[in-house]
Amino acid sequence: MSVRPVGDPERHAAPRVLASVPWVIVLLGVALLAAMLVVALVAFRAPERRPAAAPPPVQPLALPSLPVLPGLSASPLSAAPTPTPVTPSAGVTSRPPVPASDRSPRTADRADGAVTASYRVTESGRDSFTARLVVGNGTGDAREWRVELVFGGNVKSIEVSSGGAGVAVSARDGGRFVVRGTGALGAGQSRTIGLRFTRHGTGDRPGSCTVNGAACVIG
Repeated sequence: MSVRPVGDPERHAAPRVLASVPWVIVLLGVALLAAMLVVALVAFRAPERRPAAAPPPVQPLALPSLPVLPGLSASPLSAAPTPTPVTPSAGVTSRPPVPASDRSPRTADRADGAVTASYRVTESGRDSFTARLVVGNGTGDAREWRVELVFGGNVKSIEVSSGGAGVAVSARDGGRFVVRGTGALGAGQSRTIGLRFTRHGTGDRPGSCTVNGAACVIG
């Protein structure tokens, strides 16, 4: 039976080998993890995409041309002709219409294209009364004017109380009285005349009133 000496080297080599085993395992684990990481990066790496080619340009749709009819413009979308302004003819005066709320006695009784008149009683007493006569020329030139008032037999006389310049009055048989201008009334003009009548009994409205033969307004 052999006896190994105390300082035999084989007895000390075994513990050194056992002490190095854990480090080998750690190194193997690290190498395995690194290999798995490389595989994962390669597997999940997105492939590079090439830019998509631009689509070909769309060709414009050609419309068939329409034949041009004789006497018509070649372009259906041509601008409408500019209206030609209308100029009033010589001797005709253009006037804007007067609103009803702004009408005064001088303009209310004047109609375009005619000579008009209106009669209105302003005051009435026991044996006399006063009235206002408005004459208007709605024509385009100066006109002579003549107003004829026909009363019953109770009205006896007439005289001008205001606006008498260029006005003449006269009495006729049968209760007829004439009021006329001594000169022509200008185009678009009017004038107001105050009249005073004497009477017996009652009544101050004429049975008829005409201006140049046409009926006038009795207010």
